[in-house]
Amino acid sequence: MIQRSNLLQVFCLGLSVVTYAQTIDASALPAVDTVLQHDFPTQPTALASLTESLFQEYTRTGNTAALVFYSYGMLQQAQYFVSVNDVIHASEYAKTGFFYLDEAVEGNEDEPRIRYLRARMDAYLPAELGRCVITLADTELLLKAQWDRDLTAHINAMRYRALQHCRKDEQARQFLAQLKTMEPTGNDSPAWDGEEVTNIILPLVKGH
Repeated sequence: MIQRSNLLQVFCLGLSVVTYAQTIDASALPAVDTVLQHDFPTQPTALASLTESLFQEYTRTGNTAALVFYSYGMLQQAQYFVSVNDVIHASEYAKTGFFYLDEAVEGNEDEPRIRYLRARMDAYLPAELGRCVITLADTELLLKAQWDRDLTAHINAMRYRALQHCRKDEQARQFLAQLKTMEPTGNDSPAWDGEEVTNIILPLVKGH
């Protein structure tokens, strides 16, 4: 079972996606569009309803962005259960969220954007959850692909944190020394920036 203290750290990271004004086909993916335009709701019933709609949307369309957002929604619900001290349900929902996030990657091995979204979340989780091993594998593959400077910097930051969390301290120091320009990040997940929304999230929403 995931410990309550670990869950509290997980859900202080801000798992939701930033609001973005660029138009998508809302008629095809209304639940995904709701997340992009308005974020996940904080009211538990509304959150549960939207999360279920995301899964139904994935089932109906096969759009992987809907599955990724469903996993985020499950993690947001786990956050709610943490807030009411229901650690059993919090652990169950968190495990489900991680399961479907992994499913999204494993079912789309040739789509690096989905792998990026998993690394983006996992890199900023508490080390005790053990997701650093996954992040190291993801970032190794991601760094072999072509990205712009800003996205490459994000991937490098994820990899550096994963090396730290996996207690590969010497490798982390060497990696940071090689990069030279990268500043060590804090414990909180940075806000999604325009490059990530434009080049990672929206192409997945649009199915390309």
